[in-house]
Amino acid sequence: MKKIKIGIIGSGFIAEHHCYAFSQLADVEIVGISSILPDEAQELMEKYHIPGKPFTNYKDLLKLDCDLVSICIPNFLHREVAVEVLAQNKHILIEKPLARTVKEGEAIISAAQKAGKQIFYCENNIYAPSFVKAKEIIDDGAIGQIYMGRGREHHSGPHSKWFYKKEKAGGGALIDLGIHDIACLVWFLGMDVTEVFCQTKIIKKDRGEFGECEVEDNAIGILYFENGAQITIEESWTAPSGFDVRLELYGTEGQIIANPSKMTPVSVYSDGGYNYSVEKAGSTKGWTFPVPEESWVFGYPQEMKYFIECFKQGTKPLTDGKFGLKILQIVEAMYKSAKSKKIEKVKYSNYDD
Repeated sequence: MKKIKIGIIGSGFIAEHHCYAFSQLADVEIVGISSILPDEAQELMEKYHIPGKPFTNYKDLLKLDCDLVSICIPNFLHREVAVEVLAQNKHILIEKPLARTVKEGEAIISAAQKAGKQIFYCENNIYAPSFVKAKEIIDDGAIGQIYMGRGREHHSGPHSKWFYKKEKAGGGALIDLGIHDIACLVWFLGMDVTEVFCQTKIIKKDRGEFGECEVEDNAIGILYFENGAQITIEESWTAPSGFDVRLELYGTEGQIIANPSKMTPVSVYSDGGYNYSVEKAGSTKGWTFPVPEESWVFGYPQEMKYFIECFKQGTKPLTDGKFGLKILQIVEAMYKSAKSKKIEKVKYSNYDD
């Protein structure tokens, strides 16, 4: 069996999820990792039995024989690296957000079209089992027409300095966490957002070893959909107790609540605490809700398996580059609203398939 060969650019939290997901697939081989943190990359390579040594220059990785490249790097590098990888005749898997801005996202789409290559946009929540089941129920008509809802993602803040810098990240909690909620809500309802309203704040400016927070660490907004539905989103980097994701939808015939980070099959009370419960949890003392098989619960292995099947069959993925750009356009309209303090229309680019 000829294996599909993957290169990975980056060696942090998301790169590990990619390595784990690909390691579950018998027909996939990770041929190399590039990172500016070679010691961190070497640990990943040893853990997942990847041969060779890490490349400090990603262009050296591209010289290897590989079919697809996973881009797991900070937002400010997405456009430059994605365009170069596509120019080297390789398909890309790119983590959210597609880019810092719509303009940068459009450059990536154009590069893919020019090269005739696929963009697999990594939005893991859409592949998470709880949300997949919710989508099936919605599509069955079980809750009728959705008219209202709520999406939220909270945690205490990222663990890398670049997230807090406007120039490098492009934004804060909205583009980091809110982009997940927006993507899922667009997918759930199966229609576009026409208008948005948003407010942003910086609550915790001093981030200790990471320096000053230059971007919003809290955001709230309203998405107005084509069918008239009004759905709020709440995003926070100042919430204690670890990662918390929740989606609630209300329809004319029912409602759905999906909360994989708290509705787990395990609840623990501990005076002394224990090793690990969930991403970003500062403590495991008291009541906690550890997430078993965290990568699987949040959809990473399912996402990569699906992308590989799309690659083998030459089919367009559910979350392609144009989907990633659409979500980024909604986010950009929300930042415009936060600045203008008004409801803003969402402007969509027109790309032919």
